[in-house]
Amino acid sequence: MNKPLVSMLLLLPLGASAGDWLAEASLAAREAAIAGASRPEAPKSAWMPYVPASRLFSGEIPVEGWWPMEEETATGSVFRLLGGDSPSGSVRTVLSVRFYDKDTPGFTPIKQAVELMRGENKESGRATTPVRPVRVGLGLARTFEIVETRRMPSEDGPSFEEELHHYVAVIPIGEAYYLVRLISSRASYLEYRDDFVRFIKSLRSLSVR
Repeated sequence: MNKPLVSMLLLLPLGASAGDWLAEASLAAREAAIAGASRPEAPKSAWMPYVPASRLFSGEIPVEGWWPMEEETATGSVFRLLGGDSPSGSVRTVLSVRFYDKDTPGFTPIKQAVELMRGENKESGRATTPVRPVRVGLGLARTFEIVETRRMPSEDGPSFEEELHHYVAVIPIGEAYYLVRLISSRASYLEYRDDFVRFIKSLRSLSVR
């Protein structure tokens, strides 16, 4: 038998198996810190394929920490993915998906819709970023961000103001389009950027009507 391997096995505590030793070695390697080097990133949460009952789209959603739901509105099906609460507990993070085409009541063409969503509102301090194209599975999405302040109700006292952040993607399908939003508190919006990008890149169109 190989002498170094024999020496290593002799160092194992009684009752330890090779699996135990490998698990401990793997843990030690992950926790090891090298001077001047950043710690390795934590594993990303798992995602799974998902199609809502309405077949509004197909895509991927996180396995943990989010809860999917769907409802019918006057303008069609709306899919929502409910996330965690804001640090204040007054705002729940929500990712939503809607589809608009010429059969949608009050249909607004995509260019005009983007301009309306990006309109400033002095009362809420609403501000938007420039439109940025992002390559996704369905083509080229028009993305931008919105920051605004809303007055939130409080169970323990008077209402208070909280700054909200919106990630927005408008994804054309011919003259129709998907509208994807992720709304969270401004205090935690960076935690959801990768989730938003991954979702819009996984989005695919099915039989939406």
